[in-house]
Amino acid sequence: MEGDSAMRLRMVHGFMALAAAWPAVAQADIFVCHTASGPVVTTDHLSTDCLRYGGKELNADGTVRRRILTPRQQAEQSAALTRQRQDQEQLRNKQREQRALLTRYPDRAAFNQAERNDLQTPRGLIASARQRIARLASARKALQQEAQFYPSGNYPMDLRNRFEENRLLTQQEQQLIAGQEVEMRQIRAQYMHLLPSLESSWAHQQSEQGGSAANP
Repeated sequence: MEGDSAMRLRMVHGFMALAAAWPAVAQADIFVCHTASGPVVTTDHLSTDCLRYGGKELNADGTVRRRILTPRQQAEQSAALTRQRQDQEQLRNKQREQRALLTRYPDRAAFNQAERNDLQTPRGLIASARQRIARLASARKALQQEAQFYPSGNYPMDLRNRFEENRLLTQQEQQLIAGQEVEMRQIRAQYMHLLPSLESSWAHQQSEQGGSAANP
């Protein structure tokens, strides 16, 4: 009897020890690693070969828990994530810009009016410059009539100075006109650049509004 009791006690202790060891066995790490020479080795720890040449960590049932990337693969993955974040940020910025444009130009009429408003200042400056050029031309005619009294061309200093002043002022006004014409071309180009995108947004907006009206 005593022998049987001792045997049962030893069996209980054995089962307890096995039960205590089982989670550790079940949860043991399994690493499948590439090596410098080529073959793949399986280990129970994260080796330098895994860190250097890559591999994978397995669950107890053999399924892949995670891939272990090489330094080069890690760098490529990091670069890909950076590009993805940049692309997403660019998309968000474009969407914000498009919403801002739709707020400023809700339709084609507002767009055309805004362009006219932006062109108004250079047009006004050009019109004023042309009026000044016309007055300078009239003043030059008066100077030329006065110059007829000196057929030899030996004009007095005062007359020569007034001719030169008229020339310089006319040149300045012509340069102002040329500069404002460049400004007008740039304004028109900016609006032409915006128009295709806005036309697409207006069409999309009208389509959504039409859909909302059809499905109250």
